[in-house]
Amino acid sequence: MMGEDRYAAAAALADMLEAELKRLGRWSLEPLPREAFEDMGAFGTNTMAFEQWIQFVLLERIREIVRERGAFPGGSQLSVHAVREFDGDFAAERLIQILRKIDLLAGGVPRLDDIPEPEPIAAPASEPAPAETDDETISLGGTKLPKVAYTMADLLPRPHYEGQDIEEQLQTFQMWLDILAPVVRPELSTLFTKAAAAATDSARRERLERAARDIAAGGRITAS
Repeated sequence: MMGEDRYAAAAALADMLEAELKRLGRWSLEPLPREAFEDMGAFGTNTMAFEQWIQFVLLERIREIVRERGAFPGGSQLSVHAVREFDGDFAAERLIQILRKIDLLAGGVPRLDDIPEPEPIAAPASEPAPAETDDETISLGGTKLPKVAYTMADLLPRPHYEGQDIEEQLQTFQMWLDILAPVVRPELSTLFTKAAAAATDSARRERLERAARDIAAGGRITAS
């Protein structure tokens, strides 16, 4: 359902936000004193740094909304404030982009796939872009399927994945589609087509073929 899409997107963005703060070395290991949260002002400007407000206030609020299936606030201006706060700070560009996605999500965009990607930002010559790692980390906008996706696709035709079981497996693939960039869809569609061809049960084969078509067409493979 559309609401569940937004919660899944919010959870993914919260994880991305935390990871980016840690990558930048702007993640606080020590908690803030209680008085820092009293009369802190908008974005914590009265009592804490903006990065601290993101960690201790914004992230907590996003995860609370996801956990309690609460309402998303309207009129989010996170990225506007971030642009002013980080003016001239090239290292914070990706952080600003993630905050922009949160603004769009709060404004009503239901899924990560519906959030337009910002223009890529070139790194200075003195700071080469980090090479892609070959680990199992799933990151927002990633362009590679995790290795486990290939293993799971090989298991889909097997008889013990029937009915609700196979739907639960498909939900995992849908979660990846919600997080990763659309460029992974052709490869994943091919994996599903191969899985369908290997299925001996006609109902399972038809379900996998339909999923392959939905993936290739940019649609969803599960209802929620």
